[in-house]
Amino acid sequence: MREVLAARAAGGIRGRGDVPPRFRPPLPPRHFVGRDTELARIRAGVTVLHGPGGVGKTALALEWLREKGSGDQLCVDLAAHDLGRVLRAFGLRTEPEDEQAVFRALVARRQFTLLLDNAASAEQVTPLLPASGTVLVTSRSRLDLPQAREIAVGPLPDDERLGPLLDRSYVELPERQARLYRLCAWEPDAFGVPVAAAIAGEPECDVEDALDDLVEKALLTEVGDDAFRFHELVRAHARAKRYQ
Repeated sequence: MREVLAARAAGGIRGRGDVPPRFRPPLPPRHFVGRDTELARIRAGVTVLHGPGGVGKTALALEWLREKGSGDQLCVDLAAHDLGRVLRAFGLRTEPEDEQAVFRALVARRQFTLLLDNAASAEQVTPLLPASGTVLVTSRSRLDLPQAREIAVGPLPDDERLGPLLDRSYVELPERQARLYRLCAWEPDAFGVPVAAAIAGEPECDVEDALDDLVEKALLTEVGDDAFRFHELVRAHARAKRYQ
């Protein structure tokens, strides 16, 4: 009965195409390269893209949506948005215990192509999956969802396109991020915020935000809790910039 009521509630949303701006997928990075194999493996249905933080899972999902996605597209960052906030953006209010059912009904009725970003576990994702349609999920862990195609996303390969890509990404960095990029590349292994702050001579809070920006731009990889590491190819690029 609850599923029936949820479906009726979702039927009262605003007209097709009226996706709230903050839940529309952003454009992928302008300089997206090097993921042809992974792009070709994504299919209709449920696909999980899993790999370390900063490796480019979200960028890959957004590029697929741009190239091959169809219809209305809905993007939910599971690390930042609760379902109640998503539903309220569509003019829907329901009891907390009904939110998952109403969300599934909303996605199914509107036939959204759905991106669930930053999933923590299979238990978080499973109650949100509609009975049919296309869903992309990004996660740092393999989720082992029975109905999903799981694609491991590793570091960018070493090919002739990577150097120009890194150059373009680097010149767009704000000065603090660019300076950290150059300085921290001389750390031989993983490093934390205190080490980066000591290297840069800046407050930890400022450095932490800048490191997070480098992770978002796939110039740095987050490993474990509050630790970061350069891919060897990126490290070599960053070290070279110190002398230019």
